[in-house]
Amino acid sequence: MTVLLVLLVTLAGLSLGLRTTSVLIEPQVHPLDRLALSILAGALWTALVLEVFNSYRVFDFGLGLMLSLSPVGLFDLTKWWFRSRRRRSGWLGGSDSSWWTVSLRWVFLVALFAALVWVGVSSDNVL
Repeated sequence: MTVLLVLLVTLAGLSLGLRTTSVLIEPQVHPLDRLALSILAGALWTALVLEVFNSYRVFDFGLGLMLSLSPVGLFDLTKWWFRSRRRRSGWLGGSDSSWWTVSLRWVFLVALFAALVWVGVSSDNVL
């Protein structure tokens, strides 16, 4: 049950992140860069929303709000997938990107992997 809740809150955060980056970033940005920024923005939005509701001592209400947003996250992820067709290749190689952009892409992947391992190790109930 805990894994399902984490998945649903993750989808809600991804929805918030994808909608934030669709407003702030132009369409010419590589789709995987946009997804990476969406993951970061979604994590920040999710943490902010849950912290605000926790400060008012209505954490369950905030969690319910995030869970009600999770079906939209699946829709937004599917929409991102179809709109970025045939543009996802060459992301890590970065043939047309500068060296610092490619370096930031690798740093993001390492940090994401480390965060997933840390969550798995720190919480026995999650994974």
